[in-house]
Amino acid sequence: MYTMLKNLKSLFITDDESDKKKEPIEKKKESSQEQTKEKQVSSLENQKKTIAGEIDSEIIEKLLQAIEKNNLEGFDYLEFKKALKALEKIPMEEATKYRSTFATASTMGVTLDKLIDSTAHYIKVLDSENNTFLKAFEKQLISKVGNKEKEISQFESIIGEKSEKIKQLTEEIAKHQSQIIELRKTVDESKMKIDKTKNDFRLSHLHLRTQLEQDIEKMKQYLK
Repeated sequence: MYTMLKNLKSLFITDDESDKKKEPIEKKKESSQEQTKEKQVSSLENQKKTIAGEIDSEIIEKLLQAIEKNNLEGFDYLEFKKALKALEKIPMEEATKYRSTFATASTMGVTLDKLIDSTAHYIKVLDSENNTFLKAFEKQLISKVGNKEKEISQFESIIGEKSEKIKQLTEEIAKHQSQIIELRKTVDESKMKIDKTKNDFRLSHLHLRTQLEQDIEKMKQYLK
């Protein structure tokens, strides 16, 4: 199974992309141990504004596992893609590679319509996985963020009520304010992680889907 997935992955991801490791985010050293929690929250706010997705190797593998699981029998798009990959280093025009591969496939009863239909089949598989992951992201957002946001609202309400007795309740208010800061930090960190994974998945899905769509266009262009 691992070998099959590795071979399938090589059709869509170059060695450079496959070997690329995510750069760990370096944590800036605190200039002082007395740095306030408010500044930490502010830093998280700034990071949220710059979150960007990237093509993630693990997500690519999960998507390709879905494709492998739904592999159609016989010579279809995946076999056509493998045959094209074998010609990758041969110095010939792309159109010639497509026509040559299709000529071989034709001897096995493969038609252009069958190739395009099988490609569309795998696009549907990718889109189905995309919908499944999006639903999972929404559940994570609700479970990891929703309840904590309710807690924040509750503490803010408590602070509003007790502010009227600030002379007697200063110590208690300070405690609740600290709880809010910690909760906000937890909420923001959870949102950042979820948004990052969501963006990674979106770009990874788009990366694969675009390749399949481009192959359809090339098949239409070169093989009619």
